[in-house]
Amino acid sequence: MLDTGTQARPRHHSRKETNKRKLLQTACRLFCKEGIHATGIARIIEESGVSRRTLYLHFGSKENLLKAVFEAEASIWFRWFDRDLPQMHCSPVERILALFDLMQNWFKSEDFYGCVFINAVAEHDKGNSWIQEIANRHGEKINARLQAMVAQSGIQDPELVTKKLSLLIDGTIVTAMVTGNGEVAHIGRLTAEDILRSAPCTNNQATKMHSI
Repeated sequence: MLDTGTQARPRHHSRKETNKRKLLQTACRLFCKEGIHATGIARIIEESGVSRRTLYLHFGSKENLLKAVFEAEASIWFRWFDRDLPQMHCSPVERILALFDLMQNWFKSEDFYGCVFINAVAEHDKGNSWIQEIANRHGEKINARLQAMVAQSGIQDPELVTKKLSLLIDGTIVTAMVTGNGEVAHIGRLTAEDILRSAPCTNNQATKMHSI
């Protein structure tokens, strides 16, 4: 799912980007599936088929590799909010609900083992500030985008509704990871509909909201 943009680049550069993508994809899968602490550099090298020298040339350390995995995961969310959802020809409310359809596709993919941000915070010492800071910054950026969509829908208190939807999104991800059932995204979508329908909204949007 990483956009490496290698098509117009020289062959040697394309190979470098391919190796980097392999390392990121392998590390993300293993970090989520088996745990960050349990996954050593040797395992990532073995499963990615990329040399140790190449890994350290790209990332320098396991910590930097984890940070790059965070960035790659975040880019997928930003693509959803900045490109995929805005391109849909539907109302702001329908775009919010469509997020759960995107999540369902993610849950059903064979390499879904939860969210790397949630898993990393859960696995590490809660006093490990740099991981929590990265996860919290990511959450703030996503919530800012989500709140803009909620505000466009005409809801009177978009901040409160965004907090409700944010909790729902995180809970849906964790439930899908724990149960292995991607269909929970549909339950999340129905719950989001209830949240949006019950939220006070401006008069000119009330009819549209109750028709969800």
